[in-house]
Amino acid sequence: MRKLFVLIVLTLALSACAPAFSRQFLDQVDPYLPFQALLQDPDAYKGKMVMCGGEIIQTRAEANETWVEILQKPLDWQHKPQQGDVSYGRFLVHFSSFQDPAIYAQGRQITVIGEVKGRVVQKIKELDYSYPLIESREFQLWRPESVSGPFFHFGIGIGGVFR
Repeated sequence: MRKLFVLIVLTLALSACAPAFSRQFLDQVDPYLPFQALLQDPDAYKGKMVMCGGEIIQTRAEANETWVEILQKPLDWQHKPQQGDVSYGRFLVHFSSFQDPAIYAQGRQITVIGEVKGRVVQKIKELDYSYPLIESREFQLWRPESVSGPFFHFGIGIGGVFR
């Protein structure tokens, strides 16, 4: 009985640590390519597989494709965008399918693995801004902070949550 209990606890603990991305795409990502270099010269990295994440600024859906503008944020050990004011710029992600703008809404956090397609120049108010363009291969739209947190808790004793 004790062995079964330990096996169940280990299975649950390991499933809570399941990676958000497949090994197939993680192995293709260049871990030594900083976002700052990509932002400076996206055309030099055409065809490279990168992982970038951040906060969605806006989403534009068309018939069979979606464009998402993202404010880059450094990623943590889980590849999740970090909170805070640190950002090195913006990038565009192209999805070759419809992604609902109500779900891919402003303020949501997202991490994308994709192929660099070059640069796209668009206006930010009066400024011509050069965006690195990434064609999505795999992505993770993260849960909003208000509902995120530990999904598995094991303990003995009395506890409470104070807000």
